[in-house]
Amino acid sequence: MITGAFRFALCGTLAGVSFLCHSLSAIAAEATRVQLDQFTVCLPRNAGVIAGRRLTGGSGFDFLVSKQLAAGMGQPLNVVWYENELEEESDPVREAYAMLAFGLCDAVPGHPRYLPAVGVQDFERAVLPRWLGMSQDIDPDTGLLADRLAGFVDVKPVAVSQGYMRSEIGLVYREGTPEPLNLDDLHAQSLHLQQGTLAGVIAMMQTTAIDRSLVTTHNPGAAFLWNVEGRDGTLAIIDVAGFDSHAKSNPFTTLRLADWRHPIGMDIGIAVLSDRQDLLAEINYVIAGLPRQQLIEIANNVGMSYAAPQSDQMMPALTMQMLETQR
Repeated sequence: MITGAFRFALCGTLAGVSFLCHSLSAIAAEATRVQLDQFTVCLPRNAGVIAGRRLTGGSGFDFLVSKQLAAGMGQPLNVVWYENELEEESDPVREAYAMLAFGLCDAVPGHPRYLPAVGVQDFERAVLPRWLGMSQDIDPDTGLLADRLAGFVDVKPVAVSQGYMRSEIGLVYREGTPEPLNLDDLHAQSLHLQQGTLAGVIAMMQTTAIDRSLVTTHNPGAAFLWNVEGRDGTLAIIDVAGFDSHAKSNPFTTLRLADWRHPIGMDIGIAVLSDRQDLLAEINYVIAGLPRQQLIEIANNVGMSYAAPQSDQMMPALTMQMLETQR
């Protein structure tokens, strides 16, 4: 739920990263738990136009949509803010599974309507992200400060609601230079991408061999477009919300978003545990009743380019052929 940007893990691996594993039996009793008579969502603490914690409570598209959902269900909204630092090894889908299985919240907005990202997974455990208010104490075995994060959660099957928005991929160019019409129209300029992201994979597979020699890769994260700033003759490929977040944080940017959108995108819904079908039905009912114009106005208010979901069906698993040919 890539942050400032959406990020969709294609392989679902942890890239050999080692984590400390502590028992969660005692932790679960002390964690923020799903409570009756309120709608609790997990939202990223610093995700640009998507969501963010503020002194006044919160901001961003997913935060405001969550407020609409809670109001539609006749319940107060409770938000658990979690850390969303985007790293090469981060996997928002696994984090959503962990947070829901742990009982940290009822729902996780920003979940892709993508078949490999729902249901029973091939991983049995996942690591919780840090969240605001999580406790720390002294590990009795080591005498060191034990972060309550440091442990795996046994995951449970997850379902996703109907879509309320769509994540799209676009090209970024510099003001005063030719606007690219597509990935075949790069004008021999350097193309910047974030490795490990869907946009980055598409760019590497669909640019010509000549253009590929001009590709510059970056680690994923909010600093991506900041690193592109100041470089003449450069283009970038990124999810549209990621550009919107950068433009909002840097109102003096000379980077501009081209009109072109890649045909591969992701409809976005709300993730819940599969065994909470009543909650899923209630969320779907409220989403269906949200006027499209209201969602557009919410997006405009937070500086986000809104795209409506395109299908009632979930996207099938992406194949190499799809990544090579859909353009």
